[in-house]
Amino acid sequence: MTMIDASSARLGDGPQAGGTEFVKTNFEVYVCKQTFKFNAAHFVAYRGFREALHGHNYFISVRLLGSRTISKDGYLIDFGDVKKAVIRTCKRLNERVICPMHSDVIDITVGDDTVSMVCEDGAKFLFPKADCVFLPIVHATTEEMSIYLWSAVLGDIDQSHLVRRGIHTMEVTVAEAPGQESVFRLGLPKSVDAGNITLDVRAFIEDGQIIPKPCEAGPSYEEKKLDEQEKEEAKQPKLTPLSTLPVKACNGDDGCGACKNALSEQLQKLALAINTNQLCLPTSDTGKTVSIEDLQAAIDKQNSQ
Repeated sequence: MTMIDASSARLGDGPQAGGTEFVKTNFEVYVCKQTFKFNAAHFVAYRGFREALHGHNYFISVRLLGSRTISKDGYLIDFGDVKKAVIRTCKRLNERVICPMHSDVIDITVGDDTVSMVCEDGAKFLFPKADCVFLPIVHATTEEMSIYLWSAVLGDIDQSHLVRRGIHTMEVTVAEAPGQESVFRLGLPKSVDAGNITLDVRAFIEDGQIIPKPCEAGPSYEEKKLDEQEKEEAKQPKLTPLSTLPVKACNGDDGCGACKNALSEQLQKLALAINTNQLCLPTSDTGKTVSIEDLQAAIDKQNSQ
């Protein structure tokens, strides 16, 4: 997408054609393709905090801001130049574990074949070296990755080529999920002799803005089991004690419907409780006959739990 910005223009600033004055313009090129993506694993860690290891499908887009005019070939810049640079950058990061090499809370040791990461909370990770990518960042956030990617894309496009084309600013957007993205915009050095630049991510991070907090330990095995047991018990039906049932007026008729319904309800609950082993009743081994009092006591005991 190419954009022309004339929002803050005034007459007389632009070129003339046929005696007509144009307002001041700024050309922008915005490139966003489905191929501008990479899949990577990471976790964010700073003093007192660490995320669990997880991954994202990252997407990148690039915006280039130019001058009032475009080149004689009609381009601000060829889309193809931008696409090639971004795809090369994404390929280097695809299906990798992101290692923030300037982290102050992760001890990263790069061996011949493996990479060890030891975190402040004692967590240890060991990855094949070929599966890792080593980035000059402090935290594996989209904000810091957008700074790194700005440098990486600029290096692949060739800064001097952009300057010759009249491009003065580049913007890189990194999205880790729909609606979750970071944007980094910075002006290019004006001199074509400045060479490709690499930004120091640490220069964009303030000191002391994070208040350290203790790492929160997850629930223990015993706590998890107790929680599961309580949830399971909550699913079991509670029985209503016979003594608490509402007493309805009865005319003494043996066929009273209210009495039959109340009895049927209690029998259903008792059967369910016995079949699901909720009630502990005397067995035939004791030689004792089960009485109404036994059933009532068993129901009361179950309801008190």
